Amino acid sequence: MGFRNLPGDEREALESFKRALQDEYGRKLEALKERYEKEFSALIAARRIDVETKVQRIREKQAIEFEEELAMARQSAFRELRTRVLSTISETTGRLEERVMEQLASLRSNPGLYGPVLNDLAREAMDALGAPKAVLRVAEGEAVLLEKDQRIAGIEETADLAMGGVLALDAEGGTHLVDNTLQTRWERLKPMIVEELSGRLAGLVSDVQEPLTELRLS
Repeated sequence: MGFRNLPGDEREALESFKRALQDEYGRKLEALKERYEKEFSALIAARRIDVETKVQRIREKQAIEFEEELAMARQSAFRELRTRVLSTISETTGRLEERVMEQLASLRSNPGLYGPVLNDLAREAMDALGAPKAVLRVAEGEAVLLEKDQRIAGIEETADLAMGGVLALDAEGGTHLVDNTLQTRWERLKPMIVEELSGRLAGLVSDVQEPLTELRLS
C-alpha cells in the first residue's frame, strides 16, 4: 500500500513521526555542531598557546644568542682597542727614548754643558753612598770633566756607560755601589711615562667597556 493510499489519520501520524525524526536529527546535528565548534576552538587555542610558547622560546634563545654575540663583539673590539693603545704607548715611548738619546748625545758632546751635570751626578752618588772614600766610574773620555773632591779615591773609565753618568763604589770594600748613570735614570723614568700615558689613554676609552687597568703598572 502506497503512502497516498493510507487513510488520512495514518498519513498524519506518519508525517508527525517524520517531523519528529527530523527535529530530533536536527537537534543532534546542532548539538554535534556546537560540540565540534567548542572542541575546534579549544584545539585552536591550544595550538595558538603552543605556537606562542615556541615563538617565545625562539625569541628568548635569539635574545640570549644576540647578547652572547654582542658580548663577544665587545670583547673583540676591546682587545683590538687595547692592542692599539698599547702599541701607541710603545711607539710614543720609543720615539721619546730616541729623542732623549739624541738630547743626551748633544749634551755630552758639549763639555761646557755636560761637565756641571756630570759633577752633580758624582756628588749625588757619593752623598748617597755615604763612604769616606769612593771610586767613581764614568764613560770613556769623561774623567777629565770631574772636579776635585776629597772623597774621590780614584776614577775609572769604562765603555759600559754608553749613556754617561756616574757609578760610585766604596773605596774600602768595593761592595757598596750607587748607580747614578743616565741610563738608570732613564730606565726609572720610563715606567712613569708609560703609566702616565696609559692613564690618559685609559681615561679616553673607559666608556667602551671598562677602565683599561691592564695598561697600568703595578
